Amino acid sequence: MLRLIMHRWFAVLYRNEDGEEEKCAESCPCPSPEPRRCVEKTNFVFVKMHKCATEMLTSVFHRYGDERDLEFVISRGPLGDWYLGWPYPITKQVYRPSKSGTFNIMCEHVVFDKAAMSKVMPEDTVYVTILREPFSHFKSSFNFHGVARIAGIRGDDPMDEFFRAPHLYDDIYVSTVKAGIPNGVSVTRNFLAHDLGYPRWKWENLTYAKEFVKYIHQEFYLVMILEHLMESLLLLKRLMCWEIQDLLHYPINVMTYGYKHDRPGHLIKKHKNWSKVDYILYDFFNKTLWEKISRQDKSFFEELEYFKKVQNATMAYCYSSDTTPLVLDGSRFSNAITITRHYCMRMMRNTPQYLGDIFKRRYDGTEYTIHKLWPWVK
Repeated sequence: MLRLIMHRWFAVLYRNEDGEEEKCAESCPCPSPEPRRCVEKTNFVFVKMHKCATEMLTSVFHRYGDERDLEFVISRGPLGDWYLGWPYPITKQVYRPSKSGTFNIMCEHVVFDKAAMSKVMPEDTVYVTILREPFSHFKSSFNFHGVARIAGIRGDDPMDEFFRAPHLYDDIYVSTVKAGIPNGVSVTRNFLAHDLGYPRWKWENLTYAKEFVKYIHQEFYLVMILEHLMESLLLLKRLMCWEIQDLLHYPINVMTYGYKHDRPGHLIKKHKNWSKVDYILYDFFNKTLWEKISRQDKSFFEELEYFKKVQNATMAYCYSSDTTPLVLDGSRFSNAITITRHYCMRMMRNTPQYLGDIFKRRYDGTEYTIHKLWPWVK
């Protein structure tokens, strides 16, 4: 049944000049991919935001770099530490030296700081990131980081209670010792802006915020939007000169909680006033994403449909128990794609699993002290 479904998905992928669907048959083979007119970009920084599906995207980037034997910037700490100085900018003391002498990919949690990152990455590095609709992002952070529990919020509606006294509860949260988030970092207010390097003391300075947005727009090759993930990934694929298969992905760290889909208007209004900079960022880059898409040629949405079908077919296969490799027909956008059980397992790997392999392969699994990493640092 699964393979019958796959066949139906991929038997019809092309349209003639009249818009009618045409099947690929042996007498009329599917078109070959169009020749590349670009150069693949392999040096990039992905500013890994919190609670923006970035664990899934980091898995994509780990797989991409691993398949090409590229060099990752990884923490000098133990295997479970994948922060690159976060919540502060990266410094030489927090990452391991490159075995090859240069780095290609930085995609762990880090605060954006172009000057600091330029000291680590090659000159031709491009910068990408992703944003999430701020209220949805707030709910995810509020749940994941245990704000209600840590701040002592009681009652049946913790979000409503939080916004009765946000300064009080946020102050309690940021001043409490807790795992994962250092003191002084708010996960409810302008958390997106923080990861992009926005200073806390400028939260109410909207003139500065608008200039900051212009700066991010200038420095970033692409800012993706989670609510338009497939469009964002396809645009990334085109800008980076990658392949469709490079961007296939598996949901990681997806959580369910009672208020996940709630969007009470009065709380959204309060959150917009509480987290102004995040909304300015999101609104601007949501708009510019579609402006970039509008400048693509007319094949963009045709390729988008192909990408979605490949993604759906891959997920259906990986969720199944089928052990026979799945071969998906090529198109003008891609050669034929073969999905194996091994590929599924690689697609499902999370950050600790990928970094464990990199740790063993690049550093022989050795626990390096800072002195061993950088002998001149005392």
